[in-house]
Amino acid sequence: MKDRIYKSVVLVSFLILLFVQLRLTYNTYELRDRDYSIIKKKLINDEYGRSISEDKLYKGGGKIIDTILSRNMSNLKAAYFSNKEEFDKLSKRVSDTLLISLKKNSPMDSIFQSIVNRNGLDKNLQYLLTFESIEINFDNEIGNIFIFDSRTDTDAQLKTVNPYGVIIDGTLTNPNTRNRVTNLSVSGTLVYNYRITFNLFVDAPGRSLKVAMEMLPTFSLVALCIIIIVGINYYTYINWMRQKKEAEVKSDFLNSIKHEFNTPITTILVASKSLDEDEVLNDRNRVKALVHIVERQALRLHSHINQMLEISEINNNINLEETDLNYTVLTIVNDFKIKVHEPNELTFDPHTNEILMMIDLFVFTTMLQNMLDNSFKHNQSAVKKTSIFITELPDDYILHITDNGKGIEEANKANIFDKFFRAESEKTTSGLGLGLYYVKQCLDIHGWRIDVKTQLGVGTDFMVYIPKKPDRNNKTINQN
Repeated sequence: MKDRIYKSVVLVSFLILLFVQLRLTYNTYELRDRDYSIIKKKLINDEYGRSISEDKLYKGGGKIIDTILSRNMSNLKAAYFSNKEEFDKLSKRVSDTLLISLKKNSPMDSIFQSIVNRNGLDKNLQYLLTFESIEINFDNEIGNIFIFDSRTDTDAQLKTVNPYGVIIDGTLTNPNTRNRVTNLSVSGTLVYNYRITFNLFVDAPGRSLKVAMEMLPTFSLVALCIIIIVGINYYTYINWMRQKKEAEVKSDFLNSIKHEFNTPITTILVASKSLDEDEVLNDRNRVKALVHIVERQALRLHSHINQMLEISEINNNINLEETDLNYTVLTIVNDFKIKVHEPNELTFDPHTNEILMMIDLFVFTTMLQNMLDNSFKHNQSAVKKTSIFITELPDDYILHITDNGKGIEEANKANIFDKFFRAESEKTTSGLGLGLYYVKQCLDIHGWRIDVKTQLGVGTDFMVYIPKKPDRNNKTINQN
């Protein structure tokens, strides 16, 4: 439960931090994107305003608008007050004529290029001039009347860019509020008042990409920061899990050692107390039985103590000497067979040739004895069988220690060589969880490696790879 809460807290904290980081980066990008052209926009707006001083849309645009509206103003008024449908048709014809004339006679290309050249601006700048609406006023009490509104009149003959109006001139393809330089509503007076609204947009192609490239160092730092945060969170979590596992292993070890030491000590104390009784002292057979009990329990304690001492001293006083692997294994097997009682079996099939290796006899003997102890101690079969044999590869000899036990669960394979590790199913079996850890240390000393092949309910094959040409730097333990 605590593990799940910890994971959730770490994940939520990381996501919040990531969101804040990305949000700040996005806001920075938005500010840079907005400020990228703010000076240019003001400059172009001022220059454009001066170019259409006392005019509309562009130089000469006011004359075109006045000419067309003045010819139709009286007809529009009459239609408005007499026939609304006729007024709408007439408004459509007038606005289409007006917009087509404005587009046809537009000098905006030359005006815009003049502004660019005069102010040393980017020659790649593009513009778009749009006409948004025309309003006329026949009577102040009625107010302004639209004869064209790009937001509602969708059947204009010219191309429209919603919601900014009909395109009069220019090539910019992505008009928006950010690149809008001018949004003007200009009034005029003929027989009756009128007002037109138009927009000028200016932008450089790929402006967003340019801003992004300018912010590349910022993006890189943010990415690096996120990677570091992920790394720190991952390292913290892994470290926490490792410490948690170590604490659990140490707790299991302390419980095991308490049991493994308390049992023989308690037995010895009880036997010693019994030996102090006159009734027992007078019965020689009972005395001998109690002495044997004390001896067995003392040997058990001695075994546990030796195992822990072997672990602490394994890297001291290493004494490698040339030894025949066949003979060494055969000697160890013959000595161990004393502990194997029928119908259980321990067999060794030597290699056909002599195998001379640099081996520390004490370390190797203790390693193989630990493996043999495990193969019988953890084997629950009715007839326990362990076989040892040697095979050969081009670069290695392989020492196989194979049993017919219950096998090793897949989840435990990666941990069996860890110090104090004991599988949950083995907690009832005596031991300190040091046997295979000692094996690992022995392999490291000799520069050997080990593979484990196992099948539940069938058995396990420990394969020790012994290089024909020793490599003292090869100290890798693998589980396949």
